[in-house]
Amino acid sequence: MTIIAQKIADKLILRPTRHPLNAVGKERQLVPFRKGSLEVWTQRVGTHHLDEVDLFVLKFQGTAGRAERATYHPMDCWADLRAELWAVNPPGYGGSTGPASVKTLAEAARTVYLEAARLAQGRPIVVMGNSLGTTVAMHLAANFPIAGLILRNPPPLRHLIVGRYGWWNLWLGAMLIAQKVPRQLCCVRNARQIRCPAVFISSRKDQTVPANYQDKVFQNFAAPHRLLQLTNADHATSLNLDEQREYRQHLEWLREAALLTPNVSPAESTTKYSTSLGHSTKYRLPANVGAGQRS
Repeated sequence: MTIIAQKIADKLILRPTRHPLNAVGKERQLVPFRKGSLEVWTQRVGTHHLDEVDLFVLKFQGTAGRAERATYHPMDCWADLRAELWAVNPPGYGGSTGPASVKTLAEAARTVYLEAARLAQGRPIVVMGNSLGTTVAMHLAANFPIAGLILRNPPPLRHLIVGRYGWWNLWLGAMLIAQKVPRQLCCVRNARQIRCPAVFISSRKDQTVPANYQDKVFQNFAAPHRLLQLTNADHATSLNLDEQREYRQHLEWLREAALLTPNVSPAESTTKYSTSLGHSTKYRLPANVGAGQRS
């Protein structure tokens, strides 16, 4: 029953694809992960040299997203800064090995973060997430020294599964499936622990992650943040001109708040303790991270 529930949870949440996609202007990097590797597509904006980069941006896509399609945003709004952008394909997506499962999302995100932090050498790391990608972005921010977050439509996955799919099985089946979502991906729990500034975008007519579920995350977010509410937007609706102007103002606030944060040492950026469960959880740089390949 446990195995079946896990498979149902994975099928319900994930929409992986592996077909080839063009990644114009990006460089493919392979980060060792378990017995395989994670595919990361990197792009430098404003410079060709790593030592000239001002900040790193990690990008995590939605449930059907692919790293190859990632844009160079937010650097279109921070045009005077030089950045290295990392867009991540989780296990089972694109060229990342292994099966697609919610069980591996947090570990995969940590592995990529630790490799980026090793190269960043204390420079700020901003993390972006869309929909499902916000769960791992918030997990990182709750456990590591992230400079800032840019998040759209964060889903409290366990709440969402029970609330939307429990009515026809007396909530018993839905609760069993929801338990297969790791606690590490709980946006509500992580929201209470995060201390870095964030910009949220919320589609108020979202049919995938309804606004009342997103509000559970916003209401529990402990750090300074700005919220852009897209009044008439569904899950992936583009911003109109007024919303774009407001969004740019929020990004300017985030830039000031995030980049004025003192840089952390390389040791601090790869080791962080979380005490929310009454004990220390320590994430260290795995021995095989740092042996990434570029092709």
